[in-house]
Amino acid sequence: MKTFTNSLSLLLITVLVFTLSSCEKEKANLISVTVLEKTFNFEDEYQIEATSKSAISYTVENEYNAKITQTGYLTAGRVGETTISLNNSEDQKTFKVIVKPKYNLYPEPNIKFGATKNSIISQFGSDYIETEGNIAYSNYSNTAPIILFLFDASKKLESYAIIVESIYSSTLGSFLVERYLPVKEEDGIFLFANGLNSKTTTLAVALQLYNISYWMAMYMPFSSTTKSPHLKYITTPIDFDNLLKKLINN
Repeated sequence: MKTFTNSLSLLLITVLVFTLSSCEKEKANLISVTVLEKTFNFEDEYQIEATSKSAISYTVENEYNAKITQTGYLTAGRVGETTISLNNSEDQKTFKVIVKPKYNLYPEPNIKFGATKNSIISQFGSDYIETEGNIAYSNYSNTAPIILFLFDASKKLESYAIIVESIYSSTLGSFLVERYLPVKEEDGIFLFANGLNSKTTTLAVALQLYNISYWMAMYMPFSSTTKSPHLKYITTPIDFDNLLKKLINN
């Protein structure tokens, strides 16, 4: 009986030691992160505070919104959200990055290309002017008084433009840069994109000075034409020009 008791005690001690050893090993390989979510502005920098017994690797879901080094040093990108994955040999954590705008010069409308003309009118109201089947609204915002919508032959939204007062020129540049990637400038036209490459880009914004009083920020779907190395094709559309002249002269 004594031999059995001794054997049982030895077995229990062995199991306990093994269990404690396993728990300690598991704990030793966990990643500890001080903060799992943080809000930034464009180009803010931050060191992710993470520890682990094993080396940690860092990967970002979308470099448009943030960049990360292999030491966990983060640089905020364009406005939006993404995640940083932290991995070691046995554990993984996720750090959420929220990039908020610092500049809110004018509201960017929540509309999709291809929307019907009637849906635009339903959203923005019936107080508009019209030429060649395209429409424009005045008093859009204090800094950007006019918004114009250009439709294709089937009355689907093809592009739109926001007219910004030129006294806000410096703020306008910051407003666009924190949201969109500057692509190039040619003949006074500045082109921006909402992605880092042609595969991820869906929207292009062309900014040009309409006259001494106004900038025109033209929003259009990114297509084979907007991938062109030349920007001479981007000029104020005649229909937009007619709408603007009609509004300005009223």
